[in-house]
Amino acid sequence: MNKLMKLSLAAVLGSAFAFNAPAIASEDEGMEDAQAAVMHVLENYDIPITYDYISMLMRLPNAFGEGAACIVCHTSNDPKKSPAGLDLSSCEGIKKGGTGGAMITPGKHTGGTFRRRMRDNRMPLGVRFDTASDLPAIMDLKKWIADGAKNDANFKQKVLPSFKSETAFGGEQACTECHMSNQEPPSFHELDLTSYEGVMLGADAVAKAAEGLPPVKVVIPGDPIKSKMYLRVTENRMPGGISASEGRDHPNMHVMFRWIDQGASCN
Repeated sequence: MNKLMKLSLAAVLGSAFAFNAPAIASEDEGMEDAQAAVMHVLENYDIPITYDYISMLMRLPNAFGEGAACIVCHTSNDPKKSPAGLDLSSCEGIKKGGTGGAMITPGKHTGGTFRRRMRDNRMPLGVRFDTASDLPAIMDLKKWIADGAKNDANFKQKVLPSFKSETAFGGEQACTECHMSNQEPPSFHELDLTSYEGVMLGADAVAKAAEGLPPVKVVIPGDPIKSKMYLRVTENRMPGGISASEGRDHPNMHVMFRWIDQGASCN
């Protein structure tokens, strides 16, 4: 983040920052302090967030991490003029969403596509932003899910081998290098992509079981668009080109979550 970002964080919360803090030893440490201050206030005070601030975020470079301002790309509901037909230049445009569905669900920050697109890195980690989303392996995966996600010849001969390929999904790392069992460690999110049973079991099976909950399904038979696996190999995290190493919970994201939870008022 840059100095402008630091000033914007302070601006929205104003006098709420009036509590003791240690002296800033460096710019990096200062930025960490600013982020921590924002999170502290959001967690401890019921501060109303107005659309004026959300509008500024849409126009501010690096607002949600290193990258261009949102409205550089998203200024129209016409898919020929704006990626996904998404207009973020107005409150009405944010609420309308785009071709991918609703961006937000007023009153519930986990609804819509905003949270997912701002936090979920495209898989495999490090794949370039401009990598095609219709690679043969991706289309095989989509067809397999659409056809019911069965343990059939298509899965055994095309889909499963693609998880073991370093380049099938446009990256330089095989899916199974990170997802090879339902235990973490060594497997991220306890996701096993080495077998049909592992794929269909889903993610975080052990962790969820400890909470009395079922695993997180990554494949919804018959529906690629609702299947996390398909979305993760096709959708780029925003802003475009952001590094996978960037933190996934930028304070401004949580400011916007608060605005959404408060009803996403345009006033």
